[in-house]
Amino acid sequence: MDNILRVCIVGRHYDIPTQEISQETLIALNHLIDESQNINPKDLLKAFLEASEISNTLKITIQKANQILESNKNP
Repeated sequence: MDNILRVCIVGRHYDIPTQEISQETLIALNHLIDESQNINPKDLLKAFLEASEISNTLKITIQKANQILESNKNP
């Protein structure tokens, strides 16, 4: 059972296989979990939205960098 993270969100329990998510995500989840293994849904949503915003920003930055590389490769 060491590879399962059990959390409770609004009274419903979830077993999360830890081998399927990154160490960074596990650390972030552990910061959201209180002493009785509960996660506040508002905190979870906030963390998800922040991660999504970071992901979208990275995608846009990578696309722009690829465009610059392509334009420099074909002057």
